[in-house]
Amino acid sequence: MKNMWRSFPFSTTVSSTINSNFQMKKNLWLISAIALVLGLVSSCQIDDKGLGQDILPPGDSVQLYFDTIFEIEAYPVTAKPSVTSEVSYSASTLMLLGAMEDTIVGRSKASLVTQFNTTRAFVPAPNTVIDSLFLALYMFDFVGDTDQEINLSVHEFTERITMDSIYYSDYDPEGKYNPVPLVQLSFVPENQTTIELLIEDQDFIDKFLAISTDTNYFVNDSIFKDYFNGFYISAEPVSPEGTMARIQLSSTNSRLTMKFANDSTDVDSTAGPDFRYAHFTINEFSSQKINLFEHDFSGTTLGGIIDNEDAVSPYCYVQGMGGVNTRFSFASLNDWMDENTLVINSAILVFDVVPEEESGILYDNLPDRLMIGTILEDERYEPIYDYHVLWYNDPNKEAARFGGYKKAESLGMFYDTTYTYRFNMGLHFQNMIDGAKPDNDFILQLDDRLENPRISKLWGNLPSNERRIRLEVVYLKL
Repeated sequence: MKNMWRSFPFSTTVSSTINSNFQMKKNLWLISAIALVLGLVSSCQIDDKGLGQDILPPGDSVQLYFDTIFEIEAYPVTAKPSVTSEVSYSASTLMLLGAMEDTIVGRSKASLVTQFNTTRAFVPAPNTVIDSLFLALYMFDFVGDTDQEINLSVHEFTERITMDSIYYSDYDPEGKYNPVPLVQLSFVPENQTTIELLIEDQDFIDKFLAISTDTNYFVNDSIFKDYFNGFYISAEPVSPEGTMARIQLSSTNSRLTMKFANDSTDVDSTAGPDFRYAHFTINEFSSQKINLFEHDFSGTTLGGIIDNEDAVSPYCYVQGMGGVNTRFSFASLNDWMDENTLVINSAILVFDVVPEEESGILYDNLPDRLMIGTILEDERYEPIYDYHVLWYNDPNKEAARFGGYKKAESLGMFYDTTYTYRFNMGLHFQNMIDGAKPDNDFILQLDDRLENPRISKLWGNLPSNERRIRLEVVYLKL
């Protein structure tokens, strides 16, 4: 008996039979598991109108529906002027400087007006000597052609601006600055660098010398700014494509610096002048700044259709810096709502990006986020109700669940990746149905419209567009 297993080892036939039986059982378990998963998945399909009906009282029927609404009228409009003066009191605020040009929107230009503060580092005294005067500007980064030079010009501004006033992007600087520049400089763009401009204009330097013994100007900031109104700064790129600098004016690196000496002490410690430095800062709390935007759509396709609600175009456009927005409305909304009493489960508005090989716009250059709002009767914009609710309850004040972010989508490895912007507006849509938000007039614009000069191209509302604007709605009929 001890040698039984040795005397009668498993033959090949017996072993195959057992393995076959085992494999058959394994396959049955696998098939059962797959069937179970498929059953669960199929039971969760959104078009299964019988879901949960077996637990409802007799005669009480609830059906879940899914519709895609394509009847959306859209056309490009000139963006309203934006507030571009100091309102956030943030040192990280960026302002645009330069110009860009393309065949879609033509030429877009940005310039600046900024004040500078007084400083106690300058001690008024007789025999003041100014050795040098530098204006430093911190360039955070650049957009556009960064291989060719930018010609930067600084002018003395001649009109008083104030911190308690609001200024818009269409502020007109003409006649408010000395047309003769204080200093000009050509430089090649480089991110996170400080550009120093040596001011040698004697008339401007003499303005400091004329009050060098009057302490009122350098102690009282308001009196100082009545005398020194600030600078008007513009830039012209050499490149046909153009370049925009994004300047951080409230950075500690952006300032006017004076190297000076005077008889502020009774005894000279050295044989020559005792030179010191005074830094006239540009901060976020007491230096007003205005970003000025200009656009010229002449000679472009967009120039012929912008602000024309009857315009026919396969595309929608959005651009920052007060350029182009898209205005849209739901054409058949009232008829759709009148069909039945509805309860909205979700409503997602979808804008698809035109592929870069057709648009000429790289996916990497698309804005990270777009925003939509309601246009009121007085043409003011109001945030979509969903955004307002989510923003109010979001400690980070981003309302991320509202959406609007650039999102990559792919059908698989054999398909090209596409991009969309999706907005969750179920609450707002329900309010429209209930009559609480009757306005059927919306605007699409950039989220970072003050810091982004680029244009984006999205599919419009033409029926021939396979991926045109659409509203995907999941709802109940009551």
